[in-house]
Amino acid sequence: MSALVGVIDCNISNLTSVLNAHAALGIATRVIQNPDEMVGCSHLLLPGVGSFARAAVNIQHEGLNEAIVERARAGTPLLGVCLGMQLLADTGTEFGANPGLGLIPGIIERIPTGADGPRLPHIGWNDLTQVKSCAILAGIKELTFYFVHSFAFSDAHAPDVAAITEYGGQVVAVVARDNISGVQFHPEKSQKSGLAVLKNFAAC
Repeated sequence: MSALVGVIDCNISNLTSVLNAHAALGIATRVIQNPDEMVGCSHLLLPGVGSFARAAVNIQHEGLNEAIVERARAGTPLLGVCLGMQLLADTGTEFGANPGLGLIPGIIERIPTGADGPRLPHIGWNDLTQVKSCAILAGIKELTFYFVHSFAFSDAHAPDVAAITEYGGQVVAVVARDNISGVQFHPEKSQKSGLAVLKNFAAC
């Protein structure tokens, strides 16, 4: 059966590049704005840019947060991208503590850079170091991806971390637990390797 990827609109994302990337791969998509639209979707993708606090509030609209959790816990493959990956966590600390979806244990914190460290936001291409097997990275030879962010999962050694990158220290780049995955980078902007991530996800 062909995949139908439900791309969740949390009203804080530019969905066009995500939809275009899937179209280039011949993968069908549907924009999801309420839980009823998830019916028939084989996969769910949660993109996002901007504030954790704003996005966390937005996905409560129409009960999207509860529906995402319910579908993920029922086994539907779920991929969080950038801010969408951060929303998978227990808590985000941007503009105060805000609850996430609680699907990947962890806390989202500002990347520590120190007085002499690199500037935030982290913008640009970085190589990944894979630390455990992960379906969405399978078979990809060049693990180089495009990042735009200032916050990330705080514990680079947590058991659900699948890959890290370096930016003033170790930064969590990929998390994976059962049918749930998250990437801190933007696969839709990461050329051939990024498209391979989306293709792998649709094959999960």
